[in-house]
Amino acid sequence: MKKTGKRKSYVYKLATLGITAVVVLCMTVTALLIPLRPSVSATEKRELAKFPKLTWSSLWNGSYFAGISTWFSDTVPFRDALINANSKVQHLMGTGRVQAGFNEGMAGDEIPDAPPSKDTKSGADTQPAQTTAAASAAAVSAEATTAGAAEQETVKKSEETGPAPAFEQLSSILVSGNAGFEYYNFVQSTADKYAAAVNRAASVLQGKAQVYAMVIPTSTGITLDPRIQSQISSSDQNKATAYIEGSFDPSVKTVHIFDALTAHKDEYIYFRTDHHWTELGAYYAYVEFCKQKGVTPVELKYCERRDFEGFLGSFYADSGHDPALGNTPDVVETYLPPADADITVTDSNGNTFTGDVIYDANDSIPAYKYSAYIWGDNPFSDIHNKGKKTGESCLLIKESFGNAFAPMLVGEYEHVYVMDYRYCSKTVAQLVDEYHINDVIFANNISMTRADVLVDKLAAKIA
Repeated sequence: MKKTGKRKSYVYKLATLGITAVVVLCMTVTALLIPLRPSVSATEKRELAKFPKLTWSSLWNGSYFAGISTWFSDTVPFRDALINANSKVQHLMGTGRVQAGFNEGMAGDEIPDAPPSKDTKSGADTQPAQTTAAASAAAVSAEATTAGAAEQETVKKSEETGPAPAFEQLSSILVSGNAGFEYYNFVQSTADKYAAAVNRAASVLQGKAQVYAMVIPTSTGITLDPRIQSQISSSDQNKATAYIEGSFDPSVKTVHIFDALTAHKDEYIYFRTDHHWTELGAYYAYVEFCKQKGVTPVELKYCERRDFEGFLGSFYADSGHDPALGNTPDVVETYLPPADADITVTDSNGNTFTGDVIYDANDSIPAYKYSAYIWGDNPFSDIHNKGKKTGESCLLIKESFGNAFAPMLVGEYEHVYVMDYRYCSKTVAQLVDEYHINDVIFANNISMTRADVLVDKLAAKIA
């Protein structure tokens, strides 16, 4: 009996070892099949490592073999399926994928009152004198503003009655209904650096180009139910925007869009499964820009519209594929002003190509459909309105929020140059001189103004 038991145990261990060896062998063979190795990760929204080119120098210094190792580990077959499976397990365990670097859910700095405007020469507070007519108009405007504020307060109070809607706080975002929202924590030192970078651009470009600046709020500050906002640790974006805009030099033309977006908060101005605004939201910002520039905006009804369905963005990924988000994908609505325009893109490898301003994203994977706007994030692009011969041009300085805004500017300029400060090798001053640019537009979301690494990159690209 003892010999029989030992024999069975031996056979069991041998069989287990054999099965394990076969599984490992199959996985190894699969991993070695180059056609199965992915080139992009939809989940991580990035290109994966490429197989290195063989050169004498890379062979000599060992970087060729290091590159092969990186490629091998970065392009494991079925990479996204494995990551997504892991995300679902984390979601079941109550943990979400974390966006690094922004301290989500942590209390921000206390937001000071907006600083007073300063005269650029004397530094004194500026209080321009008013004529009798101007004073009368100001009084009427103030009365209307007070009435409007009272009406808004009434609406706000009615919205805040009753219990707050249900919401789930994950490690990086919260989900309420079928929409995701990111936390925002004001960081005064970083916000001050951002305003300083914009002011430095205005100083460097004085006499060459007019600087405009808009601070783009995220959906948390505009569309999240105020009853939920009061229960979470997220800074007041309205007050933070006022502080940052109040820190701009008087020579900077500030495009205030917070109120305009708030007025349209019940419309589809932000995606539900992604942190970006829609192009409809960007259109309302464009209208405010036109007011500041003194031009008439193109009406939306004259813009060509194309929709791309099935968009599942960053919130969907960061929530561990929350079913409430996954079951209601977004639609990427795109608009292009009536103009004969194309875009020439310079990608991260220095290659250039020319195509339509709105990329056909019908066949794109769900996570990539936001790239319909100007072909996504690239170091530098030139949108050419071939029907406009004024020679007027602008430089849009942006991160990904600016992608949906750029097409709106086509009707106003012969050339809309787009600089993603995170990747472009040239400075703002160099581009203004090289392309004889008239207007420089800073269009960055408020979340960027709390990230030191991004603000430092922007500051380094001014001059």
